[in-house]
Formats: sequence, C-alpha cells, structure tokens
Amino acid sequence: MKKQAVLLLVPVFAALSMLFSCDPKVDPVVNNDLSVSPESVSFEAEDKGHKLILVTTAGDWTATPSDSWIHLAKTSGTGNASLDVSVDANAKEDRSGSITVKGSNTVTVAVSQKGKNVKTLTPIADAFDGTKRSSTTYQLLIYSFADSDGDGVGDFKGIQNKLDYLDGLGATALWLSPAHPSDSYHAYDVTDYYDVNPLYGTVQDFKNLIDAAHARGIKIYMDYVLNHSGKGNSWFTQALADPSSPYRDYYFFSTNPSKDYSSFPMLKGTSYKSDEWKQATSGSPKLTIKKTTEAVTNGTSNWNLYMWQDNVGDKAVNFVDKGDGTYYLVMDINGKWGMLVRKYMNWDAGSKFGASGTTTLTDGATIDLVAEGKDISFTGNGRYKIELTNVSTETLYYMGCFSDWMPDLNYGDPSKAETNPCFQDLAASADKWINLGVDGFRLDAVKHICGGIGSFNHSSNQTLLKKWYEHCNATYKAAGHDDNIFMVAEEWDGHVTEKQYYKSLTSCFEFEYFGALTQALNGNASNYVSSVSGYVRDHSAVRDDAITSLFMTNHDQNRAAESLGKNVVKEKQAAAMLLTSPGKPFIYQGEELGYYGKKDNGDEYVRTPMMWDKAGKDCAKKGVNNKVDNGMLKSDISVEAQDANSESLLNVYKTFSRVRNTYPALAEGTMTNAGLKGGNSIAAWYMTAGSQKMLVIHNTASGEKSVAVSDDISKPVAILGTVTLDQDTLTLSGNSSVVFLL
Repeated sequence: MKKQAVLLLVPVFAALSMLFSCDPKVDPVVNNDLSVSPESVSFEAEDKGHKLILVTTAGDWTATPSDSWIHLAKTSGTGNASLDVSVDANAKEDRSGSITVKGSNTVTVAVSQKGKNVKTLTPIADAFDGTKRSSTTYQLLIYSFADSDGDGVGDFKGIQNKLDYLDGLGATALWLSPAHPSDSYHAYDVTDYYDVNPLYGTVQDFKNLIDAAHARGIKIYMDYVLNHSGKGNSWFTQALADPSSPYRDYYFFSTNPSKDYSSFPMLKGTSYKSDEWKQATSGSPKLTIKKTTEAVTNGTSNWNLYMWQDNVGDKAVNFVDKGDGTYYLVMDINGKWGMLVRKYMNWDAGSKFGASGTTTLTDGATIDLVAEGKDISFTGNGRYKIELTNVSTETLYYMGCFSDWMPDLNYGDPSKAETNPCFQDLAASADKWINLGVDGFRLDAVKHICGGIGSFNHSSNQTLLKKWYEHCNATYKAAGHDDNIFMVAEEWDGHVTEKQYYKSLTSCFEFEYFGALTQALNGNASNYVSSVSGYVRDHSAVRDDAITSLFMTNHDQNRAAESLGKNVVKEKQAAAMLLTSPGKPFIYQGEELGYYGKKDNGDEYVRTPMMWDKAGKDCAKKGVNNKVDNGMLKSDISVEAQDANSESLLNVYKTFSRVRNTYPALAEGTMTNAGLKGGNSIAAWYMTAGSQKMLVIHNTASGEKSVAVSDDISKPVAILGTVTLDQDTLTLSGNSSVVFLL
C-alpha cells in the first residue's frame, strides 16, 4: 500500500511543476534578504549561559563581534542558521557591544552586559592656581645641565634658558653644584669663594639667573664647601710661600703632625691618621746660577732640579746637601732649558717650586722661588754651578683628609669660631651671595669638618655649624627676608647621628630614605609609613622648624634607576611615592628621565649631561670630560621624546609634582598611617594640613591588590596605573598609586 501511495503522488507534483513553469505571470520569487531575530541580547555580569540568534537567509552570511568579550560559536555560513552567543564575566562597569551580520544586507544585533558596579577611576584634580606649595628642589650640575654658548660646558645662561622646563617640573628651588672657580670639573676644590667660575659666566650672569628664577617662584641654593678649599686657592699658596702669612692659620700645618695633632682645637676628640696629612712645600728658597769650572756633581738629597729641553728630553738632577740649608750641583748646560725645583720626586706630593712669574735667569743672577710657581728658563753653554739657599731643613705637612689638592680649613676653637679669621672670611663670602639674592646653601661633607675621614667630632661640628647658620641667617634677614634661610647639610651617616645635626641646622639629607623606598618597591611596603613619619618626628623633636629632606640618590652615588634594575615601572612608582611623602623632596638631574649609571669608571658616569632633544644637540658632554654612556643617551631618553609621550617617566614626575603643588595637605601635611589591610605590598597613609585631608595608597606588588576603604573616595586627584572601585573595595594594578582628596 505504501508503494502505491507514492506512485499516485508523483503525477500530481509533476503536473503542478509543469503548470507553474508554463505560466510566466506566476513564477516563484526566491527571497534572499537577511533577517535576524532577536535584534538585541543581554547578559548578567557573570552570565555563563548562551543566547541564540536566528539568521534567516537563502544566501551566504558572516557574523563579526565588536569586542573581544563577545564570543560566537560560528561566524559564517549559508542559509538559515542559529548563532550561539556567549560573553566573558564582567567584573567592571556595565558595557555594551554588538554583532554585525552581513549577507545580501547588513543587520546589527545589540549586545549588553551588566557589570558588578566596578568603576575604573580617572583623576579629577583641581586646577593648579599658580601658587607653588611643594618645596620640591631640583639638584643640577652647572657644568653638565645646559650649555648656552656651544663650548660643551654647562653655564648660568643655559640654566636660565631651561627655567620653563624646571618650572613645568614643579620645582620650587634649584640646588646648584659649586659655582666657584676651581681646578677640577666638579668644583669642590674652590680656588676663590668670592667669585664664579668663568666657564659658567660672570657674576652678572649668575645674578640674571637668580632674578629669572625668582620671577618663576624658584629659589636658588648654592653648594658651599666648608671642610676644605682647593690647593690652588690664593689663601693656600700664600700660606705655603710665607710662614708669616696670615693665611698660614687658615689651614693645618705641622712639621710633626702626629705630635701636634691634639694642639689644634678643631681636632680635639678625634684621632691622628697619617694618610690624611700631605707633604707640602713652604718658605722662599733662592736659586742662583753661575758659570764655574768645578767638577760635575750629583747628590742624593730629596731636593732636585727638574729640567727639560725641546727635542732633547728632560732629566732630574739631585742637589748635594751641605747640611746647613744650602744645596748645590754642577752640571753642563747646552742651549735653552726650562727648569723647576722639586722637594720630592713625587709630583703628587705638592713639591714644586718655581718663579712668581715668567722668568729667564742669567749668569750670576738669583731669584726667589715660590711654591707651585711658574717655569724658569735659562740659556747657556758650558758648566754651571746651581745653588739653592734659604731652604728649611724640616719637612712641612698639611692636613688634606680627602686629597692633597683639597687642604682642610682651620676655624680654630669651634666654640669661638665667629672670631676666627678663616671663619670670618668664609662667612663674608657667603654674605656676598646672600646679598646677591641666593636663598640658601647645601653644605658639603659637614661631619668631616672637625676631624677627617677616619675620625670626626660630631659635637664640635654641630657647634661650628650652628654659628655658621646663625651668621648666614642674620645676613639673610638683614637683606629683607621674613622667612629663615634654608640650609641643608650632607651628613652622610645613619639617621641616629644625622638627626642630632638639627641642633645646628634646619635640615639634613635623610640618607636612609632610599633604602626604605627600595624595600617598599621590592614588595615589602609595610614599614614605609613608620620609617618616613619617624624621620619627620625625630627631626621635629630636635627643633620646631625642622625640614626633612628626602631624596633617592645624588651625584656621589650610583643612580637610583641603576639600583632599581633599570625598571621603568618601579622608577615611576618611586617618583609617585617620593612626591606624595612629607618633607622636602629632592630630584636629581636626569632622574626624571630614567638616567642610570654606576660610579665604577668614575663619578662622571653618575653626573651625565642632560639630553634635551632627540638629536642630542648642545649636550654638555665636555663638562664631564666627555665621560658619558652614549648607549644610554639615545633619543627616547631625551626631554623632547618623553615630553611628547603621556605615559613617560617625565610625565609621571610632572603629574605628581603638579598635584603636590596644588594641595597644601600633600605638600605640607602630616603623615599618619591609614591602616588599610591589603598585605605587605600596600603602603597607605593620610596627609593632613588644617581642614584638608588626603588619602595616599600605593601597591608596590607586580600584580593587582585589593583594599577595603571606608573613607569617601569620590575624588581621586592623581593615579598611576589602573585603579578600580567596587562599592567600598579598591583594586590597584601592579605598581600603581592613587591619591584622593577626602
């Protein structure tokens, strides 16, 4: 029966087919238009289910999701189909997307998904009103910061040309490397405290820089070297040349320093170290040359005549010691020779005697010699006797704890230093610069002033420095200032010792700070708040007007970026933590660009010149004797490149400096622990000044961390990284930071 039914139906379908095919007015219409149902789908935040979308068409089609969180089981086909749609869980705010289905026409399906009410925070800081509050100081090296005249050495005009950059960085003060004349590139061997290095410009150029900086709300601090002068200082050369010179008492001189050491009031309570005393030249020997027929002689004394002749060479001939302060030698001379007298064979011992000016000796003439004098010339043919008279038979030594070219200064009894001529001279030189407009001083190597490298007397140092501060502050006040002069000391010691120097000065560098910061950046931030607030508390306990000076590293240390493993992520957070901490932050030249470097091959490699543009034009490399790491000074580390990159390290410094300058609580506030629970990688604190209160949170871990917050945190003012809020829980991405105005 089933077979018969089929056979009966076939003729019917065949007949219908013939009927339609023969009548053109009733041809069948095949509809290829594409339609989709439904045209919108929605999901919950953690929806793991699937939604079906029906595609109706007779032709080919493709389906493309707009976002990576939307997934399709099938993205193309022919004819009718069902699309299987799923989505990722959404831990953030509500979101929407779409699916575009294309065939003979295009249809868009809306896809929406609820969030868990998690909001990604964006900063909404108040506009900066132009009043700087931060007290941020920028340390720069005059010789390698900015060159204005193309000689390869930085100068005053170069700094003045870059004041807009420094202003944009939020600086309220500049600490300049020593500006005085010297015999070294770094200028810590001052040869004249009353003048400026001509390589940097004139005193008027310096004054112009001060005035231009003040117009931008930027103060100027000079680096002052109180422990020692340079060997080329006229005070020292005159003291060497004449035992009766008033400058002899400006230094420590002795023919028997181990015996005389305790007789110097400044050295009481310290120990004699033989390597801190250097051999010196002194007195005024006389040199006479006259023709003779005596036999040639060559003695064995320390004293010798050093001679040289063009195209002939040089030689040193020893004098014969007659035992009465007279020395002589007989030698054959042929032609024009240059000469110097030396007390010791070692040039580094400071043993050179020469003429006071350009001098040519003649047969039978006598000249007076001076220590560190100029070359003497003599022309003759034949045998000559050369006599050296008026020579002291005792060896003179001077104290130079850092080097033979940095003789230590002697201020006498620290308790009466204000009556000491050397102290008065140094103080008078400081007065000149204060009256010129300088706002403060950074004091070099203060713990070594009363003593040396191996032994020092902190109590005597503090007594001396108190007198120095009081003198300078009186001059500053007399110049018309209402505030106190700023003075910060390099007391390179532990915090326990360093805090005692606040008895004398308003500020000292906190050398322990970078250790606390590094520990935090390595994931153990639990002690950061107690350490930093402890520094401030200890300083304030010594004096009410104490200023805690925080810094990462300076010109005498390996670069901060080097110590942080050249990890830019950590460098950014280091900047954020420094600029959200209390006290007075210092930024070292190039730190804001990520400069790295070690002292291994010389200090120059941590004193790298600034690279202002991508091409390195006018980079002051000669200022550091061209000792630079050219592999670091590439275009991407330049100011030009980083200024244009909103995500650069430079712009992190600018952002947090601007916020610090905007809010008094952040700039001048008191730090207290916020007590947030988030593990060892979370450092969180409040900064409070008057009625203003701010909450600062840093996650120093490489991965995200969450903390519960009970404060009203509706106003974030600065953010580094990504920070999200889910009701009362903040989630901070790795190495991220956030500041809230409460």
